[in-house]
Amino acid sequence: MNPKNLRAGFFVLLMVLTGCAKQEEKPAVTAPEPPKPPTVELVKNEEQSRHFLAVNRHLELGGTLYGYVDVDGDANKVAGGLQDLLGQIAVKQPMVAPYAKQDWTEIFQLLGLDDIKAMGVSSVPDGHGYFRNRAFFYTPDGRHGLLAGLGGKPAPFAYVKLAPAATDFYAESEIDLPVLYQTIRQVIAKISGEPASNQLEATLQKAGESASLSVLNLIYGLKGHAAMVLCLDPQRNLRLPVPPYGVNLPAFSLLICIDGVGPVLEPMLAKSPAFKLTQTATQHIYELVQPLPLPGISPVFVREGSTFYVATSREFLTQCREQKTGLAETGPFRRALAQVGTEGNGLTYVSPQFFTRIRQVESLNPMLPEESRSMLHMVMAKLPTPDQPLVTVRSNLPDGILVRSHLNRSMKQQLAMVALYPVSVGLVAAMAIPAFQKVRQASQQKAVQNNLRQFAAAGDRFCLENGVDRANYNDLVGPDKFIKVLNPVAGETYRGLIYVQGHPLRVRLANGQVVEYKP
Repeated sequence: MNPKNLRAGFFVLLMVLTGCAKQEEKPAVTAPEPPKPPTVELVKNEEQSRHFLAVNRHLELGGTLYGYVDVDGDANKVAGGLQDLLGQIAVKQPMVAPYAKQDWTEIFQLLGLDDIKAMGVSSVPDGHGYFRNRAFFYTPDGRHGLLAGLGGKPAPFAYVKLAPAATDFYAESEIDLPVLYQTIRQVIAKISGEPASNQLEATLQKAGESASLSVLNLIYGLKGHAAMVLCLDPQRNLRLPVPPYGVNLPAFSLLICIDGVGPVLEPMLAKSPAFKLTQTATQHIYELVQPLPLPGISPVFVREGSTFYVATSREFLTQCREQKTGLAETGPFRRALAQVGTEGNGLTYVSPQFFTRIRQVESLNPMLPEESRSMLHMVMAKLPTPDQPLVTVRSNLPDGILVRSHLNRSMKQQLAMVALYPVSVGLVAAMAIPAFQKVRQASQQKAVQNNLRQFAAAGDRFCLENGVDRANYNDLVGPDKFIKVLNPVAGETYRGLIYVQGHPLRVRLANGQVVEYKP
């Protein structure tokens, strides 16, 4: 082999090996580590509210608002404070004494006010001038009393299929009125005794009998969903004959449907001569014999099974029931519901056109009195001006009540109003209570003087009939006496009174004030 070629080959091999060695010495290239998610430092476990994490799961953090409050046990504290306050008032006002003796902690528990253990709120801007708002009321032990009246598990909204595509306002809510009524009965029985609770039941049973309507049966029937559909006409207006000039409103079509009350309300309609009946295979339709003097308003009442419908016209009811494509299929409604959830126990939907038409009420009524126009202008100025629908959904979850909304303002504005509310109420109360007390005292004095006047008149008759010049309480008051009963109104007593002809009568009130009557 040629020595020159051998040296050249060896040199090339050495260069290759050197290059490989240099490549091997290069550090390996690795992908950058992903950024760690932001964390929020919490207080130590032993310092945390035991409901914080449960509430936090239902809220969004990092927006314009986040709030949490633990109210576990606070309802009982309020009840105890109320009981102490009533006890202090009863010292000066004996009529309050029966209420001061009540166990208000037990009453609050009957009402279900102690079910809520904690609450939380959050608000997040979506970048387009709107906010995702949430409020959660934590009830880990379930709901009873008033809160049980909000219904059961969340489900698809039952009546949204009735709403036409042009619906401007839609609301649906589940309600359990029998539960609310039973709660009220329990509270009345606790405060006033079982006879008072039974008397309420008997009164409601008789109420409406003359119209073939049982209010009690109506209460027990209202368990299910109720919904309202409102469509405002974009051009036509409706004039109501309200003196002196009338009132102009946007023309509208309205439908209301209520579960469970059809069999209760129909007898009232069937008995009234103002309605005529038309029957189909599934419906009992009641319309007015004499039409209303309002264009486009021809009320119709329909019972279908246990459901009851009320509509401004039969045509609108038919449109709602027979439509193929309605509000639920429109893009704006679908996008709005996507922000808050497609199932729940309550839904409120308002279109931008609703506010546009309502604001026109001011220009439609230029002849209103100045005071009314000023009030109307103030109200209209407060209406929002959204360019997309506003929507709110309430859902009864296993551990609480969640309210989600997509609105054109953050929930922090409502919280500010709530914060200012006690201050406003306090200022109004500070001004109103003294005036109220003066009016109340004057009314009590007048009532006491009226009692003394009756006593004096009875005394005159007794003295005339018996030839004497004086009479005591037992002579004048009793089931077979001139005065059947003389009721105290301000803690006063009349049993020590003695009537003497020509002399004034005086009685001392519970607050020490003396009221005098001169015959």
